[in-house]
Formats: sequence, C-alpha cells, structure tokens
Amino acid sequence: MSFFEEQLKKGIFHICNCKKCNLVFWPTQNMCSKCGENTSWEESSYKGTIIEFSNKDSEFFGLVEINENIRMLGKIISSETPHIGQFVNMKVGFEDRPVYTFTVEKN
Repeated sequence: MSFFEEQLKKGIFHICNCKKCNLVFWPTQNMCSKCGENTSWEESSYKGTIIEFSNKDSEFFGLVEINENIRMLGKIISSETPHIGQFVNMKVGFEDRPVYTFTVEKN
C-alpha cells in the first residue's frame, strides 16, 4: 500500500507537490514531471466547492474542487438539495479504494 493510501486509511488527505516548481500533482506521483525532483506531501485544507452534482434516490454525488485546485468525485452529505458553488468539508477514507465524502457547510 502506498503512503497516500495509508494516510487515507487514517483519514488524512495529502497533497503531492513539487516545491521547486510550485506544482500540485493529481493523481499523485513520486517525481516532478517538469524538473525531475522528488515530490513532497502536505496535508489538505479539507475545504472545497461543489462544481457539479447529481442525485439518485435521496443521495447526492458530485464533482468538488478542493482549495488546492484538485477536482474529485464523491458523495455529498446535505439535508437539502446542494447547489453549485456551495462550500463543503471533505472527509476521506480507504475501503478497497479511496473514499471521498463532502459535507455541506452550514451558513
């Protein structure tokens, strides 16, 4: 299991970046494709914005852009219909694969 997956199991989402080139990599990679330096890890802010969403039955799913300019798919937890541009908090896990859940922030 990779460092990234091990951290997801602990509920921690790390951002992979190159400090020399100031680039963020998603998906993660061990080496910068621009300069060849090893990448480093920083913990995410866990904050994001809903870009798109849909629903099935009473569950919402969507594309969220977290503050580090990374877009990811996941379940959106909300008591009401979410809307594009709404702020969310991210929770992560790992259950045979990465799991991303976004909870709508209360106003």
